[in-house]
Amino acid sequence: MVRIAISSDNHLDVNRVDPRAALTMQARYLAEQGVQYYFFAGDLFNDFTRTRQYMHDLRQQLAGQTRVYFIAGNHDLLKHAPVSLATGLADLSYLQNRFVDLPGTDWRVVGKTGWYDYSFSSYRTDPGAIRQWKRVYWLDSAINQLGNDQERMIMVLDQVAGQLATAKQAGRRVLFLTHFAPRHELLAPRPAAIHTARQERFYQMINAMMGSDRLGTLLETAGNVAYVFYGHLHGSHPPLVRHGVTYLNQAVGVRNRRINEWQQADFSTQWQSRLRIMDL
Repeated sequence: MVRIAISSDNHLDVNRVDPRAALTMQARYLAEQGVQYYFFAGDLFNDFTRTRQYMHDLRQQLAGQTRVYFIAGNHDLLKHAPVSLATGLADLSYLQNRFVDLPGTDWRVVGKTGWYDYSFSSYRTDPGAIRQWKRVYWLDSAINQLGNDQERMIMVLDQVAGQLATAKQAGRRVLFLTHFAPRHELLAPRPAAIHTARQERFYQMINAMMGSDRLGTLLETAGNVAYVFYGHLHGSHPPLVRHGVTYLNQAVGVRNRRINEWQQADFSTQWQSRLRIMDL
């Protein structure tokens, strides 16, 4: 049996959490829980250099106890994130387009940040309008990337298909770690406060940047994917089961003067309550 834990969307800088205190708390809790593998699904800092350093420090703190792996979220990619990060990095803890086999089991954890292709939005047939809105209003416009969002999503799908085929050849069941939502059914219900055309437009534009149904279709038709761990969507999202695949969200979310997405009173309790621990 192997014990794993998954978290995402800690947003330490946005939440104004002391990184040293968070690292000490997380390392202690993971060790106390006997976690052997810790997987982080993106959005730790608005700076990839800080995210990578934190994961390195956590790995050092847990050396000999817990192995630490991570992928980037869109926030991590806002600063110090070259285009090459989309395919990988010379850091085995960075699970982007890589996998790790869990010893003594037939489980393989495959990591891929994912992306979005506007398929969650009613504006999906007008990508030009979404791209224009994104340039003006959406933070991802600061991310370095080659091509447009649809082209990036095609690259994601090609890479994931290759990883799933390789896992099937090896006789491995797959736990898939991603950041963006792979199904529109995972979105929160439409807010009742939307009354005007402008509010509806903003709602649909934001949905466009949440994920892609094409990734969900790929995962569900592969035949060897059992669990998908995703983030990006904050708040509490119940598990979704489709065609034998269980989608699980473990995002901590944001709490500041304008927004409160937490169900607990402080970061430590919120992180522990949202942490997903599984025995395989």
